[in-house]
Amino acid sequence: MAARKTGYVSDVLYTRHFVPWMAPARLDLAALSFGVEPPDRREGFAWCELGCGYADTGTVLAATHPKGIFHGIDLIPANIQAARRLSARAGIANQVLHALDFAQAIDRRLPKFDYIVAHGVYSWIEDASRHDFRRFIDRHLTPGGLVALSYNAMPGWASDQVFQYLVRAIAASAAGKSPARYRAAEAVVRRLLEAGAPALKNSPLVTTGLRELHKLSHPAYFPLEYLQPGWRAFYVTEMREQMAEIGLEPVGSADLVQSFDSFVLRRAWRDALAEIAEPGLRELARDYFLNQGLRTDVFGRGGKRIADPERRRRLMACVFSLTRPAPLVEYKLPTVAGMSRFDNPAARSVVASLAGGPRSLAEIAADTTLPKQSMLANALALSAAGAIRPVGPGAASVVALNKALSKLGKSFASRPYVAMSAGTAIELAPEVWRHLWHRGALPKRLAPWRAFLTRHLS
Repeated sequence: MAARKTGYVSDVLYTRHFVPWMAPARLDLAALSFGVEPPDRREGFAWCELGCGYADTGTVLAATHPKGIFHGIDLIPANIQAARRLSARAGIANQVLHALDFAQAIDRRLPKFDYIVAHGVYSWIEDASRHDFRRFIDRHLTPGGLVALSYNAMPGWASDQVFQYLVRAIAASAAGKSPARYRAAEAVVRRLLEAGAPALKNSPLVTTGLRELHKLSHPAYFPLEYLQPGWRAFYVTEMREQMAEIGLEPVGSADLVQSFDSFVLRRAWRDALAEIAEPGLRELARDYFLNQGLRTDVFGRGGKRIADPERRRRLMACVFSLTRPAPLVEYKLPTVAGMSRFDNPAARSVVASLAGGPRSLAEIAADTTLPKQSMLANALALSAAGAIRPVGPGAASVVALNKALSKLGKSFASRPYVAMSAGTAIELAPEVWRHLWHRGALPKRLAPWRAFLTRHLS
């Protein structure tokens, strides 16, 4: 489909990646953390990603959650075709992929979804497509279901919008496909910065951020992020108002770092926010301290509130897995409020126990005399830091999927991940990736990965 007809840059394909916060266990943990009952998955569930790209996340989740059915919807047929090939090679039978725009998807015969997720796409589409996006959710979300959306956020984008607007305007008059037009536009912006344009000097993205992004990101990311005709960053109150139109209420954040004031807010910030009683306005003001450019919000429809004793019991029943070898875990979390440190017996007990494989917090606590509340608090801190992750209670074979992933070529190897049998995936450093598939030597500092991968990838 032509970009000018759809209002979306579609002449470049998105990058391959796994998004951890989209997993049911992660969304369940987010809901429980804020006292909301998550969907009951014991007898099966349905999950859908809007704007799924290559559907990497849904493919991993389908392979590791045999009781679920996983749908992916994307505008670009080439994305869906590639996703179907990977799914077929991995022998995945519980995944359904649709090459549709959101308007076309609204009236399709689909299951009622317990989870609907979308990463970034809401900020990249035009208003008409956002309307269709909301209509799809309104029609296909089950009562008690969860919706998780990441989107470009204000005021975090305030200083950098000058770059996004300018580079898009310049690229609109350039020749060639989107990647070439983006490169040409960025070169012009850099010359303006070198000439001393004051507005560009105030943009952290232009002055320092682009260099780091080019090191970390695939070239396809840049035209998709910065050249979208409908691109927009939203204040949290705007997003909540739009979701309220379809009966959704805010639950919390899928980004556990942002979920707890004690992690991210200094004492003076918390004191100032305490003067604001209305929850939506408080969250808006909170963003003025955090200044985050991306929010990952969870919404619900008719979710049941859980009393604290039951909430704690359910949190203790959550199963966690390490995302790296135990010797490589760092017991600290950098945030805008400073460095949060949690190198203590409870945190080390959690990590030591999970070194043998996924376990619930209740099982871990049963092996120690440490207080359960301390175990829970430190598990949440470790999860916010990315050292551990909530996963499913079972184990599934990921051999076929990982073999299929290993054959994807250079487009995948720039940011490789492996599926883990407990129901998630982790990105690997290039040296670890080469060791896993090509038996390359591991540097001494990475040696613990050998045993870790053997344990978790069966």
